[in-house]
Amino acid sequence: MSESENLHTIQRLYDDFLAIPDRFSSTSLLDFFDPDVEINQSASLLGSEGTFHGYEGLARSGREVLSVFRGMHWVPIRLEGRGEDVVVATVESRGFGKASGVEVRVLTVHTWTLRNGRIVRWDVRIDHADPENS
Repeated sequence: MSESENLHTIQRLYDDFLAIPDRFSSTSLLDFFDPDVEINQSASLLGSEGTFHGYEGLARSGREVLSVFRGMHWVPIRLEGRGEDVVVATVESRGFGKASGVEVRVLTVHTWTLRNGRIVRWDVRIDHADPENS
């Protein structure tokens, strides 16, 4: 797939699923991911950390985040193609603490690796260039 096609795929992923709190847990989300997807999350990120594999890993990482936050969603600020296979997104992660009700807004960087139009790797880390996250 071309860089522009991959950018379009990732934009659709945010628009149709990740930016809408009620859609994040939809099984249709899996259509974007390869069955062997690998998810790597920063150790200090929103109630979930580590490396997750496959659809079960994707679901488990989502459950971990949703166990701590309600209304969690991700709003892309900037998408940038990095060659044919990689899209880097600067994203605002938004939600509310389940226990505290406090609103959380954290800038994160999502690095997406795609093959044949499907996501094979998703790296998530806090954007340390953001002064609120330093």
